[in-house]
Amino acid sequence: MEWVTEPPCTELDVERDDLAKGMLILKGPRGMARAKGGLVAAMGAAFAAGAVAFLRMPFPKAWKLIPAAMAITGGGMAAAGAVAAISDVRIQVERGKGIRWTWRPRPAPEREVFLPAKEISTFEVKTNITRTSNEFSFQDRSETTFSLMVIDKQAKAYAIEVFHLHSQAELRREQIEKALGAKAKSSRPKSKKKASAA
Repeated sequence: MEWVTEPPCTELDVERDDLAKGMLILKGPRGMARAKGGLVAAMGAAFAAGAVAFLRMPFPKAWKLIPAAMAITGGGMAAAGAVAAISDVRIQVERGKGIRWTWRPRPAPEREVFLPAKEISTFEVKTNITRTSNEFSFQDRSETTFSLMVIDKQAKAYAIEVFHLHSQAELRREQIEKALGAKAKSSRPKSKKKASAA
């Protein structure tokens, strides 16, 4: 689960960029990602508070199941939003070593995952489409984001960063490959040249 057992895939800033020496450090979440987490926390807390108010009203017990579920959902949203707003993540890419994720889902202790350079197989940009609908409108809204993933030789995928544009994710992939000092296999399809007839 993101932030608890595995590092989050969020928007990051460059803390250090020394590709000649084989070092790239990313940190985050960015300010806007933290602000979104704070907004989700506030909405979840308001949702839970409203549901708790309904629980205190003199309704039959069977009718209190829905407000109880709403209170639990709101509490979960508030907790997840708060973690995203106050927690930290750092990714260190180092030539000859690999990629190290360190993150702290406050107030829990810091966690760490390390992927050695020799275990890196390829990078891939994953497309995520989130659809939302408004109860007062017949129109659905969708948001597309792109997650940069690294896959090891055991076929396990690790999330690195999320972007709003595909080209941003590709640029970060190239930056990481330069820091590692060896170009990993890209997941982009290669164009095949037709053999000329003799």
